[in-house]
Amino acid sequence: MFRPCTPFFRKSAHKHHVLCEYRKLLRQTKQFDPVEQTYLWSWIRERFHHNKRQTSPTQASQYLSDGTWASLVMSAALNGSTTQRQYISDLAYGRTGYLKDVAQQVREFNHPTKPCQTIRDVRPRSSRIHQPHKAYWIPLDLRVFSVPQHLLDRIRDEDERDRLRERRKRQRRELRLAREISELTNAVNEGNHAVRDSGLLPEAFTSVPAVAKSPFHIPGVAGNPLWIPPRIKLRLDPPFVQHVRASSGFELYKVNGRKPPHWLAAKVAASYRKLSHRLHLHEFYYYFAQDLKLEEEFEARLGVYDPGYWIYASNYREYLRNKIKESSGNGSVDVGSCEMGAEEWNSRAMLQRAMQEFAND
Repeated sequence: MFRPCTPFFRKSAHKHHVLCEYRKLLRQTKQFDPVEQTYLWSWIRERFHHNKRQTSPTQASQYLSDGTWASLVMSAALNGSTTQRQYISDLAYGRTGYLKDVAQQVREFNHPTKPCQTIRDVRPRSSRIHQPHKAYWIPLDLRVFSVPQHLLDRIRDEDERDRLRERRKRQRRELRLAREISELTNAVNEGNHAVRDSGLLPEAFTSVPAVAKSPFHIPGVAGNPLWIPPRIKLRLDPPFVQHVRASSGFELYKVNGRKPPHWLAAKVAASYRKLSHRLHLHEFYYYFAQDLKLEEEFEARLGVYDPGYWIYASNYREYLRNKIKESSGNGSVDVGSCEMGAEEWNSRAMLQRAMQEFAND
């Protein structure tokens, strides 16, 4: 039996080797002074995160060799090598290397209104694209580098605007949730059929605390009302369920008026494709078994006795028949309301007609 080869980056030995090297480097950074420790820890973490999606064996081996070389340099610096210690210090304090160029860019930044984003994140552009989240940012170390005050003020003002924007988004989200729960409360209290299957009886919710504090009160049971606080911030369980019918005829339930998740739509589409394929095979094996029967009769008239081939085709056709019945009979697939692609069926009517012929067979 053919078994595909497992890529090297999915093997446990490679993952173990990379993690051991990563942890070893991070442990070594704790023995340096605070500025050097921040520099080494940030850039070791950045390089490993940036290269973790590497699929080339040659490049991965080269990156691991670079990590081994960095470990040897830090070990030599900790063991008393003044050359390696000075090398690490020059990189961390921006006297040489990448941070020296970054500090020069900050000093030369002269835009009249925009903030200098390099102060927030000194990583190269490729790293900012692959890891854009704030958790991966490496800010400029203000203990070492001097930044003009007007650039720091712009960064502070922009952070304040971002916090205000997030606060407004959170308030709108909480208001929307409160509105949805209010709609749910009204729908349940009015006996809406869309939430009747959820087990909530009419008048199941109330905004009167005195009712909920009654010693004989059991929330949600036998029509007893459940107290809802005036300011709602959390979604209730069960959520508001809406029964809808798509343009193709497929019926589904929507939660809070939102679209169904992608995994559910993909699962429904896959079941329809499988059903369509089995219908094609069922029709093919019907004619194939008939042809085999005619061939056996013709061979028998010629004096050649070689029967039984059509039985295998008929058995497989019966197997397909049972599978199609299971798919269309348990309510999981509504064949009359599905919408297939053009490469499988020309229209939904063809699929409906095929199922009718199958049922009449």
